This record gives sequence, structure tokens and C-alpha cells, in this order.
Amino acid sequence: MCAGTRGVSHLAGVNGRDGFPWTEDTVARLRFDLGVADRRWGTSPDELPDAMHDIGSQFWEEETYDAAEHLATQAAFALAEHVTGVRMTPELLRDADLVGGSTEIG
Repeated sequence: MCAGTRGVSHLAGVNGRDGFPWTEDTVARLRFDLGVADRRWGTSPDELPDAMHDIGSQFWEEETYDAAEHLATQAAFALAEHVTGVRMTPELLRDADLVGGSTEIG
């Protein structure tokens, strides 16, 4: 991330965990697993609990349910829209220029 930018993503891991990182101006504002919203970290972990609750993130102090794990992708898009103001549509994804890269670790 570059200074002056905001980025969010949805990380769907092979281990069944769904992460949501929000970075702004090179600072990790919020990171959490969409299915376990109580475990949050970053510089602003308590800024979005209402929005997180509204999108269906599971908070353990409430009655537990398994809907959160089945709605992780939809929840990630909804929270990303809340943070950025950008609605991800099929057309936007289809027509976007996606850029990726890789690097050696070691």
C-alpha cells in the first residue's frame, strides 16, 4: 500500500478461514476473521463493530450460529463497500484491470 491510499480485501484461505484486512495510508487499520469478529487487531479494531454486526459477522457474546461461515464472501463485499464507498458489481469485476505479482521469500 502506498501513502494516501485505502485498501481492503477478502482472503479466503484453504483452511476455511476468511480474513478481512483494511489498510489505509500504509497502516493496518483492521484485520479479523469474518467468522470470529471478536478477535480483531490493527490500529482501529473497534471502529466498525456495528457495520460488522450488520453484515452478519459472528460475535461470541451473542448466541452462536453458523450463518457467518456461509456468508463470508457476501459479508466481505458488504464491509468493503462500507469502508470504501465502492460497490463491487459483476460488471466492475468483469471489466476491471486486475494486476498481480509475486516475489521470492527468503
